[in-house]
Amino acid sequence: MDGCPNHQEPATEDQIVHGEQIMDGCPNHQKPATEDQIVHGEQTMDGCPNHQEPASEDQIVEMDISHNRLLYTVDKPPSPVLWPIYGIQALLVIVGALAAAVLITNRIGADELPEVRSEMLSLCLFTSGLASLLQICFGCRLPLVQGSNSGFIIAITATLSDPKWSDESLQEHVEGNGTSPWKIRLREIQGNLMLASGTQFLLGISGILGFIMKFIGPLTVAPCVTTIGVTLCGYMIPLCEQHWGIASMSILLILLFSLFLVKVKLPFPACNGEKKCHVIRYPLFQLNAMLLAMAASFIVCHVLTVTDMLPRNSTIHGHMARTDVRMSALQDAGWFYIPLPFKYGPPTISGSGYVSMLTITMIVVIQLPGIYQTVALGTEVPPPPSHAINRGLAVDGLSGAVSGMLGGVCASVVFVESLGVIAVTKVASRAVFVTAAFLTILMGIIGKFGALFSLIPDPVIGGFGLVTMSMVIAVGVSMFRLVNLSSSRNLMIMGFSMALGLLLPDWVAKNVNSINTGKKEFDQVIVTLLSTPMFVSSFVGCTLDNLAPGTPEIRGLSRRQDRSSGIVREDVCTDDPYKLPYISSLLSRLRCCVFLPISPSYDPDISCRPCQRRERNPSQSAADNPVVLTGLDAGTEDRVL
Repeated sequence: MDGCPNHQEPATEDQIVHGEQIMDGCPNHQKPATEDQIVHGEQTMDGCPNHQEPASEDQIVEMDISHNRLLYTVDKPPSPVLWPIYGIQALLVIVGALAAAVLITNRIGADELPEVRSEMLSLCLFTSGLASLLQICFGCRLPLVQGSNSGFIIAITATLSDPKWSDESLQEHVEGNGTSPWKIRLREIQGNLMLASGTQFLLGISGILGFIMKFIGPLTVAPCVTTIGVTLCGYMIPLCEQHWGIASMSILLILLFSLFLVKVKLPFPACNGEKKCHVIRYPLFQLNAMLLAMAASFIVCHVLTVTDMLPRNSTIHGHMARTDVRMSALQDAGWFYIPLPFKYGPPTISGSGYVSMLTITMIVVIQLPGIYQTVALGTEVPPPPSHAINRGLAVDGLSGAVSGMLGGVCASVVFVESLGVIAVTKVASRAVFVTAAFLTILMGIIGKFGALFSLIPDPVIGGFGLVTMSMVIAVGVSMFRLVNLSSSRNLMIMGFSMALGLLLPDWVAKNVNSINTGKKEFDQVIVTLLSTPMFVSSFVGCTLDNLAPGTPEIRGLSRRQDRSSGIVREDVCTDDPYKLPYISSLLSRLRCCVFLPISPSYDPDISCRPCQRRERNPSQSAADNPVVLTGLDAGTEDRVL
């Protein structure tokens, strides 16, 4: 072209792919764009309005995880001085688990005991940190944050719906041994949670998840997750009713920070190995919308409390919005709280309680492989192989059982929100997330910290929980995109399973005595199952989806294998990120480990009969589960062990 000597030849493939425009008289087009210009180009250069030059770290924060550029990869830690700084940012997402601890306290009948709420909050933090630590070190080995799974609250509610758990029925136990009713209920939840988590552990080490997933598709999971979100939102209404004005303020603040101020970036000091000490623009509202909204709401409530704008009388509406309602818990709490196994007595088990807990556990099991793939995409490592997924399931079950032993009564789940922190901080180092896990455990051990969280007024918790639980509904609805929504078959299954899952539990709760088979224990199991919305919706959806004729494409099963693994940088995956530290080489030398589903050398396709065993070289077991690395420019696939 005239005026631009370097543009006489046709555009290269890189220029075509990345949208390079060839303009007359443009001195800035003498060379093809660099990789940084391709990925992060945001600024317009003088003399060429369509030409893009690389933007600085202060000007860009790419939230699209497929185009993320990490400063510190999974196996590349920053300076140890920076571990706590980055770790604090990572553990901020754990704030979402606070509502679960408050709801559990209310369900077991200890809502009038501030010290119990304080203990539950401390246990929630401790078990969340412990679950994260075990998962990062011995589980799937991905950098992630785990917290209490609010779905177990539905199982707890269904279990305690039996009249035998009412205060009147438990009064004789109270008079006999002096045990409070809430402790008896808590022991029942502990035992059933431990048993359900033990089942998940067995599923992980046995490796039969692949067989189960053949019968479970989006039409099973999506209605279930949607009904869970709707049910949990209903649990938040009583908390909001304490003062709708405060609850509405909390909701509006969250919406303001997360929707309207999402692109506002404030200057903050930063330090890294490349630029040393400098100033960056940090999207404070985007990453910390929940925390800022909760802090602002608490400050407003405290001001209204100090000025006596809120009633002091506990019988007057609005009293629970005061910040001094549970002040005694902060004053009486010790500086250190050490969780002990079976502190509240020996756990108890019932068939109905176990089935209810197992339903939530199976939902977690079904969702975990997809969650791990999402985390792997955000951290720019290959998708997890089968042995890493099996280990993740087993460690999740183990941490849930430990949580039940300690009285946490709520197993953990991966908080995908931590990917947002990775996308902004550009830090996916395991060392940072291990530090975040240790800090969370430390917060759980410091008793005053849990007591401080118990001061948050109920309306603030209700408004906060209403927004977070509504996101569960959004996740469930988004799963329907995996199926063919133009199929009347899918629409009928989807609508009927959701309607029955939302309406049948309400009818059963009002007509408990309508189910009578002559065996009381069996009746209670049926009542508990039919009172659990996610069981009803998932059972109906799974049954109809597997019985009604339909191709894998219509059912959404074919897309499970066709999901894109995203862009994975070769320099990130120089080593297998899923191998176990110190013992992977030993396990690879043991021939029997190819049959162990949690071993890095596990081969799911190998025959169990020695006469049909294939001849294998030492590296064959790892080569059967290759990791595909997609280069940015070359477009080739490399296989690494």
